[in-house]
Amino acid sequence: MEPTEPLRCAWRATIDDQELSALHSAAFALEHEVQPWGERLERYSLGWITARRGETLIGFCNVITDGGRHAFLLDVVVHPEHQGTGIGRSLVLHAIEECRSATVQWLHVDFEADLGDFYMADGLFRRTTAGILEL
Repeated sequence: MEPTEPLRCAWRATIDDQELSALHSAAFALEHEVQPWGERLERYSLGWITARRGETLIGFCNVITDGGRHAFLLDVVVHPEHQGTGIGRSLVLHAIEECRSATVQWLHVDFEADLGDFYMADGLFRRTTAGILEL
């Protein structure tokens, strides 16, 4: 993979369970285990954004929906070798634009405190109060 290859972001592009599982394993320092991503995406997602350089998947984010006016941004992930280069922001901006052209009115995101600057930068999202329970 040449570092000069352009970044290509795509909405609802074909994705392989193995490559997306490998990306998540690398980015989150998880033991590599192939997950049924394709099945999940088709069942629950409004869409997803892939980021590639050449044929290599280096970024991904998922947008799920309640089937009505609400969508939720999940699984924003960039390979560690490419973090800090603007790819995550490109993924989020592409997701926002796709949601604007869909039937959803609200795009929700939740995140760990250390990622607040990323999601709150330039007024992308506004803060709300939310809750979470680990089951």
